[in-house]
Amino acid sequence: MADYFEAVVDPASVAAGKPDPAIFAAAAKVLNLEPEQVIGLEDSAAGIQSINGAGEISVGIGDANVLVEADVNFDKTDDVTLNAIKVALDSK
Repeated sequence: MADYFEAVVDPASVAAGKPDPAIFAAAAKVLNLEPEQVIGLEDSAAGIQSINGAGEISVGIGDANVLVEADVNFDKTDDVTLNAIKVALDSK
C-alpha cells in the first residue's frame, strides 16, 4: 500500500500525538505544501482537531455528530472524491 503515498510521517518522529497538530504539519512540510493546500482525512475527533490545528482542511469520515469540528464530513471513504470535497466546501 505504501506505493500509493508520496510520503509517510512516522508518529514517533513528533513530540506529541493527536490532537496536537504536529503530525499533520510535518506531513505538509514533507510534501512541500502550505497548510491551506492540504486536505486531511480523519475518523476521530482528536484527528479532526489535529488537522484544524495545523491550519489544513479537515474531512471527517464517519458520524458527523462526533466529528462536528470537521470542515466537511462523509459517512464512508467510498463517498470521498476531490469533486465531492469541493462541492461540500462550496456549499458552506
